[in-house]
Amino acid sequence: MIPTKPFPKFISCLKNLSTTARLCLLIPTLLCAVQSAGAETSPFSLSALEDVAVQENGRNKPLLVLAMENLRTIYGADVWKDPETKQKVPALQVMMEMLLEPDPWLSRKIIRVDHLKLKKELGLEPSEKYFTYRELSQSDRLQTLFSEVLALREKDSRVKLEPMLEAARGVGAKMEVFERMATGKVWMVVPHPSDPVHGAWVTLPEGNKYYQPEQLSAAVAAFREMAKSYINRDQSGFDRAVATLDESLRGLSPQGYPSASILQLEHVYTVMHPFRLAWWAYGLAVVVLALTSLRGREWGYRVGWGLALLGFALQLSGFVARTVISGRAPVTNMYETVIWLGFGVMLFGLIFEAIYRCRYFLLGSAPVAVASLILADSLPSVLNSAIHPLVPVLRHNFWLTTHVLTITSSYAAMALALGVAHIILGKLLLKKEVTAALYQYLYRAIQIGVLLLGVGTILGGVWANYSWGRFWDWDPKETWALIAFLCYVAILHGRLAGWWGGFGLAVGAILAFQAVVMAWYGVNFVLGQGLHSYGFGAGGLEYVLGFTVLELIFVGAALLSRFRGGAVLSKA
Repeated sequence: MIPTKPFPKFISCLKNLSTTARLCLLIPTLLCAVQSAGAETSPFSLSALEDVAVQENGRNKPLLVLAMENLRTIYGADVWKDPETKQKVPALQVMMEMLLEPDPWLSRKIIRVDHLKLKKELGLEPSEKYFTYRELSQSDRLQTLFSEVLALREKDSRVKLEPMLEAARGVGAKMEVFERMATGKVWMVVPHPSDPVHGAWVTLPEGNKYYQPEQLSAAVAAFREMAKSYINRDQSGFDRAVATLDESLRGLSPQGYPSASILQLEHVYTVMHPFRLAWWAYGLAVVVLALTSLRGREWGYRVGWGLALLGFALQLSGFVARTVISGRAPVTNMYETVIWLGFGVMLFGLIFEAIYRCRYFLLGSAPVAVASLILADSLPSVLNSAIHPLVPVLRHNFWLTTHVLTITSSYAAMALALGVAHIILGKLLLKKEVTAALYQYLYRAIQIGVLLLGVGTILGGVWANYSWGRFWDWDPKETWALIAFLCYVAILHGRLAGWWGGFGLAVGAILAFQAVVMAWYGVNFVLGQGLHSYGFGAGGLEYVLGFTVLELIFVGAALLSRFRGGAVLSKA
């Protein structure tokens, strides 16, 4: 989505808005008090407001989560930092202040733009990351790019945009979120009277669509009192008003209104961020295992095991919470598959490590898990962590769970093989001996990956026949899944046929994983074509290309060392 109304009209309308604030609050008297209240230094807590239910894109969630997701979308972080005063403003406070007095936020650097060519095209400072809504809205060139995007999308909604237009579309989406925050349209707290779970919620000013004025009077009065107390920094009054507001809204449609326990679970999940804690634990496990590789191997191995299990437990808790919140398997978008890759690679690594007790599976799986979770944590504009409702084609929990989990688990097994292959080639480059057992570990990991990838591809064909009426149609996603499968089958066949030994298996595991990257990321984020359009996205290409180039350099160095005879030959 991109803004479709002229920006000057939006800016001028803010002088008569915010919509929710103007109707529900005692403006202009309250706005006159904002500046004097802002001079106070006493802390003010919005914790009472955090678990009030709100709806966005058809899904109910706590206000705190909505605020954090919106700020993460436009700014790239959960906390806005004033570039001049260095003051940090939490997401919910940003959302509250934009509701009460949106005009100052038009001139604050809060919208992140990363695309270098787009910044140059718009005449923006290339070294800057953040820009104001006002300066972006005044760019005629950006308006032209928006028009081009709209024209192309009107012809074909699934058309693949060129990078410049895709970047402009992304900026437009951020500006649209900003507009919804500034006009109060994100405060959709009034539930649908007959279908509060799936029916569209509305803002308080729009509540008369569903309810009589007397039914909304308590909620409106509580909202007014909440805003007044916030501006006057009356903590007790604010907390009482929020409690009344929550009770009034829940009373409008008690049947199906989100339970307090689910709202609190999503709150805890979002604030705790278990996947971030998991990669910290995995990273510490790698450090401990590496530092004790020569001395203290026994205690280092035990500590590494403990940290790996801790990280795995944290990640498992995150998946359980996300599943309970969404009511589905957590593998429906790129973010979820990335964190599932980290989970799967550690699951296979821990299982193999428990069987063989060799350290190599922990050393091979943990770095891959750390890398995947850091990517998921560091690129909110590319890997959106928000929980969204499913598109119709994915609303089959059986096929979603069996096909997507199997395919993603196969990627995890291949990633484990990738990690072990790096250990093998790294040892060879350092002229250290590689035992036949280590090659066997790599072989086992690839076998598991090939089995899962083959089964997952067949299950995908069955689901395609169920949803689209055909088993196979050479869709890009299907084609690249088959290519990746054949690459790994060729590696195993070459080993069985005696064409290459363990060294060739390690090289093949790294090269073949690039086909997995193409099937997983490239089809959705580069090609952007086919029936799997629900998984399409943009961004991150430079990171993926950098990864591929580094892998090719690493393999090239290993091959050069091998041909020169500088590496110690394996026993395999």
